[in-house]
Amino acid sequence: MARPQEYDTDTVLDNATEVFWKKGFDDASIQDLVDATGLNRGSLYNAFGDKAQLFATVMERYRAAAPTQILIQNAEGLSPRQQLGDFFYALVDRAVNDRDHKGCLFTNTAAGLYGCNDAMTAWILDSFVALENVFVDVIERGQQNGEITTAQSSRQMARFFVGVAQGLNVMARANPDPDMLSDIVTQSLRTLD
Repeated sequence: MARPQEYDTDTVLDNATEVFWKKGFDDASIQDLVDATGLNRGSLYNAFGDKAQLFATVMERYRAAAPTQILIQNAEGLSPRQQLGDFFYALVDRAVNDRDHKGCLFTNTAAGLYGCNDAMTAWILDSFVALENVFVDVIERGQQNGEITTAQSSRQMARFFVGVAQGLNVMARANPDPDMLSDIVTQSLRTLD
């Protein structure tokens, strides 16, 4: 008879997330994950698979709670400009309130793709495309209702905003100064005019 699960999955994943956030995928050892989660190696492998599979689970969970949800969940009722502003200012707020200056786990991972397997690299690239497509949808709604310029294509603007989001996350990790980060957001949002 199998032994019942004796751990809280959310707590284990929270602790694993912290390890990956602090050390990155490459430098996080299985022993680090065992120590942080309180699970022995066998239980960790049985519950989550190898390190790459655990990392993929952590990243999916992280993505589900990321500020991008502001763009997805608030499609009804908010103007596209407001959605974009809310998204970028949420990145600023997160950075300013991050005492450890960990930055964005997704951005940190994308910046350190060395050592990642092909599946993980593909997941990161797919995530960039997914973010780009979310931006396209929001921008097109704004272009259709006249809030956002049509001087550039929605795709061009979306790609620019993906770059802004990633650059903002990198800058925030190095220097989470709210005025500097807000200036980046303000200037970026002017491209909507």
